Amino acid sequence: MSHPPEPRIEEAKTRTEEVQRELEVASAELGLTHGALEREIPPGVKEKRDVAWAIRQNAALERKVQRAAEDLEQVAELLEQVQADA
Repeated sequence: MSHPPEPRIEEAKTRTEEVQRELEVASAELGLTHGALEREIPPGVKEKRDVAWAIRQNAALERKVQRAAEDLEQVAELLEQVQADA
């Protein structure tokens, strides 16, 4: 016998999916930004301390955002399981 979905679980699942999509878009945008920085900044400028840091930081942020999106995907899957078991 199936029960109607718990409203809070459904709301959490919906919001998780929304945030996941936002993070995926942010990750893609960071990837494009990183690519542009790598292509457009001349090699002599890339080695300057602040510019080199910014390029590394951009790449690190891209990885963090992608991991957060992956974590949210797992949370959404758990919420689906809880909802199915309810």
